[in-house]
Amino acid sequence: MVLEVMRIFRFLNIIRIFRNSIKYLYNPEIPFRYKLIPAIAFFYFIIPIDLLPELRILGIGLIDDLFVVYSLLYWFDSLCKKYIDKKEYIDTEYEIKDEEEET
Repeated sequence: MVLEVMRIFRFLNIIRIFRNSIKYLYNPEIPFRYKLIPAIAFFYFIIPIDLLPELRILGIGLIDDLFVVYSLLYWFDSLCKKYIDKKEYIDTEYEIKDEEEET
């Protein structure tokens, strides 16, 4: 029972990572250099050059591709979250007044 619940939470986490990655990909506040990470993941999944070829190890090579794509998207998600949190604290408006202006 506990293992089934853990599997469900893992699957939900994977869905959350993909959903957040798509959301951040279309967010104009995220820098372009961060948006290259999902592009690299997509090209890695499509290009036939792999770490583990699919034909030699009977399908385990596809798991390798999915792991690399998930890892890159997880990294992209964490970078974007840190960037947005950091930006919320930095973007403030303030005004410096001299003592002469106050009187």
